[in-house]
Amino acid sequence: MLSCVYMQVPGMNKKAVKIIAILFLIATLGFVYHFKYINEFPSYMHAWAQSDRYALSLGFTENGLNFFKPQTFVYNHQFPDNWQIPSEKTITAVDFPIHDFIPAIFMKISGNSSPWIFRMYILLYSFWGLFFLFRLSFAVTKNFLKSVFVTVFAATSPVFVYYQGGFLPTIPSLSNAIIGIYFYYQYLAENRERRLLLSILFLTLAALARTTFAIPLVAVAAIEFIRLIKKETALLPKIIPFSLSALFLLFYLFYNGYLRKSYGSIFLNHILPPENLNQAKDIIKYVYENLTFQYFTRFHYYTSIAILLTGFIFLGLRKTRIEKTNGYFGLLTATYLFGCVAFALLMLRQFPAHDYYFLDTFFFPVLMTLIFILTLIPITVNRDIKNTAIAVTGFVSLVLIIQPAKSQKQRREQLTGGRMLTTIDNYKSSSKLLDSLGIPKSSKVLVMDSDAPNIPFILMQRKGFAVMSTTPENIKKALTWDVDYVIVQNELFAADLYTSYPPILSKLDKIADNGKISVCRLTENNPQSLFDFMRLDKKKPVYKKIVTFENLPDSLWQNFNPTEDRAYSGKFSGHLTPDVIFGLTYKENNLSVLRNDSHSLFFSSYFITDTIVNCEIVVAISSGEEIIYYKALNLKNLVSKRGVWEQVSLLIQLPQIQNNDFEFALYIWNTGQSELYYDDFIFAIYE
Repeated sequence: MLSCVYMQVPGMNKKAVKIIAILFLIATLGFVYHFKYINEFPSYMHAWAQSDRYALSLGFTENGLNFFKPQTFVYNHQFPDNWQIPSEKTITAVDFPIHDFIPAIFMKISGNSSPWIFRMYILLYSFWGLFFLFRLSFAVTKNFLKSVFVTVFAATSPVFVYYQGGFLPTIPSLSNAIIGIYFYYQYLAENRERRLLLSILFLTLAALARTTFAIPLVAVAAIEFIRLIKKETALLPKIIPFSLSALFLLFYLFYNGYLRKSYGSIFLNHILPPENLNQAKDIIKYVYENLTFQYFTRFHYYTSIAILLTGFIFLGLRKTRIEKTNGYFGLLTATYLFGCVAFALLMLRQFPAHDYYFLDTFFFPVLMTLIFILTLIPITVNRDIKNTAIAVTGFVSLVLIIQPAKSQKQRREQLTGGRMLTTIDNYKSSSKLLDSLGIPKSSKVLVMDSDAPNIPFILMQRKGFAVMSTTPENIKKALTWDVDYVIVQNELFAADLYTSYPPILSKLDKIADNGKISVCRLTENNPQSLFDFMRLDKKKPVYKKIVTFENLPDSLWQNFNPTEDRAYSGKFSGHLTPDVIFGLTYKENNLSVLRNDSHSLFFSSYFITDTIVNCEIVVAISSGEEIIYYKALNLKNLVSKRGVWEQVSLLIQLPQIQNNDFEFALYIWNTGQSELYYDDFIFAIYE
C-alpha cells in the first residue's frame, strides 16, 4: 500500500522513510477526499452549525481581529431568548474560538475570505492529528503495519471524512486530544516531565475549543491520581501544570458566561438529557438504526470484530503479556469511555441530529481501544506469516480507503434539492443586488425565512435579524423591529410567510426583485394582493385554468359541485360540505410545461364560510406510486373571517419533472369536515 513511497532513499534512515510514507498517505487521502469540495460554501449536512463557525471567522476579519469579542452576522440570538429579542450588537458567547480566529488571520492577510481558507486550515489540522495517531499507535504497539492500519481505519470513517475539511472546531480539538494522549503515553513510558507538560497543554487546548474534550483531560488526571496513590509518581510536578490548565479553563468559562449574559449566544451551552427512560430508549434506537453506518462503514465493523476476537484468543492462550505502560493505557481508555458514556447521557437529545457528537466523544476512545487490542496480537518473525499479514492489511486498508468517496457523494446527494440549498442559491448573488441598489453595508436587514441564521447574511455581506420560525406571532413581532430593509425569498414568501400571517402584505413595499429574492422597506399600510406583490402581472403564464362555476368545466375537473346558495361573482359558486373529503379537483397526465424547467404556480380563489375552516389546498405530482412533489397549505389562517368573501392567493414552486409518465393534481382536501364555498377558482403556471 505504501510501496510507492516506502523505499530506501540514499542518506535517509528507515525511520525517516516511514515518517515520509505515513505523511504522504495521510495527505493523499485527505486531498483525494476533499479536492472537489475545498471551496464549497457550508451547504449540506449541518450547514447551520458550519455556517455559524464560518460567520465567526468573517466576524473577526471585520472587528479588527479582536479575539475576545467574537461576532457573527445576527443581532437576535438563540440563547437565552430563542431569537425573540433583538440586540444592538452581533457579539456572541462561544467556546474558545481559536480555530475560527486563525483562519481569520489568514483571510485578513490575504484579503480573501473564501471558504477554502477555513476548510484548508481544518484539513491540515486533521493531518496533524492523524500523524500523531500513527505515532501513538506505533508507541503502543511497536509495529509499523498495525499503526498504518489504525491510521487508515480512522481516516476513512465517513463522519470523520465529512468534517475533516469542514468548519467545526471538533476536528482540531480531536487532533489536539490525540496529540495530548500521545505525549501522556510517552510520559508514562519515559517519565519525563516535559512530556506531561506537553500532554496537558494540548489536552487543555482541545477542551477550551470543544468542552467535551475535557473528558480525556480528566481521564489523564484520574490515572495520575491512581499513580499517586500507588506512589509511582510525585505530586509536586503535577500541581502547577494541572492547576494552570484548570485556571485557563475556568477563566474562559467565566468570560464566556460574561459574554452570554451581556450579549447572548447562538451556541448551545446547556445539557439536554432524555426526559425519561422511554425517550432514552427511542433515541438510542434511532441512533443505532440511522447513524451506526455514518460513524463507520460495515467493513470497519467487520474488521473490528475480527481484530477483537483475534486479540481475545491470544489473550486467552496467554500468548501476550500486557506491559505496565500499556496497562495504564488500557485503564486510560476505559476511563475515557466511561466519561463519554456519562456525557452522552447528559446530551442524549442532541445525538440523533448531530452526528459529529460522535467525533467529540466516542471516536477517539474507540481508536484507543483498537490500538490496545492490537497490542494483544503478537508480532511474528515468521516471514510467511508476516507477508500474509502485510497482504491482508493492505487489502483491508484498500477496501476502507474506497468507502469515503462514496459517503462524501451520498451525504450531498441526500440533501440535493433541499430547502437549505435553495436558500443558498437564492441569496448567492444578493450582495451584488444590494450594492447595485446603493444599500450600505451597515444596513440592518430582516430575513424572515432563514433555514440557518447566518447563511443569508454571509451571502448578502450585511448584518441583520433572522426569523427562524415563521409563526404569526414571530412575524408580527419582527415587523416592529428597527430594521432598514426586509428581504424574502420569492418562492417561500407565499407558502411560509403569507399563509402564516396574511397582513404581512400590507407591511411591505417592494423596491427590487431579481427573480429569487425581493428587497422591501417596511411601511404602515400598503394595500396589495399577492399577485401584485410577486409582480406576476408583468409575466405571461404558460398554462392557466379558471373555474367560475357559471358553466360546466372540461373533463379534467372533478368534484364540480355548483350551488346558488352563495356566489362571489355571477350566480353560482362551488360548495364543499362536511361529508365530502375532496372538493374541486384538477388532474392532468404528463403536463408538458413542467418538463422544461422549474415553474411557479399561482393559485387564487375567493372563499366564504360560517365556521372555522380546516381544509388544505394540495398540489401533488406523482408517477405511479412514487410521490414526486407534494405541497399542502392549510386555509385556517387565510380564511379567518365569518360570512365574508376573502381572496386567498398562494404561490408554489414546482420542480422540473424528469419522469416520462406523471400526473399533476390540484385539489381541496377537507381534512376537518368543514363547510366552505369558493368562487373564481384559478391557477396559473409561470416560468
